[in-house]
Amino acid sequence: MDKKLSLYDVDGNAKFQTLGTSATSSQSAAIDSDRILLVCNEAHYVAFGAIPTATDTSFIIPAGFPLQMSFTRGHKVAARTHNGSGHLTILEMA
Repeated sequence: MDKKLSLYDVDGNAKFQTLGTSATSSQSAAIDSDRILLVCNEAHYVAFGAIPTATDTSFIIPAGFPLQMSFTRGHKVAARTHNGSGHLTILEMA
């Protein structure tokens, strides 16, 4: 049986966020899921928590590498590039 992900809930609300990023940390809205998928178009430093800030010592996700992970419901994702701009997409999976 194939597992399918929906980008929208039954009320039409998006189950994903896309952050426009730069060399300065950007923060998502609180995420209502205990499992997420992260994908970015440039390498990104990422941090997680109630009020996270991504720095150059944070966890790094390579460009185009989909990362699925457990997550603390209600927390946020912060992301930044090394330099330049990019996008990080966060998909709520559960």
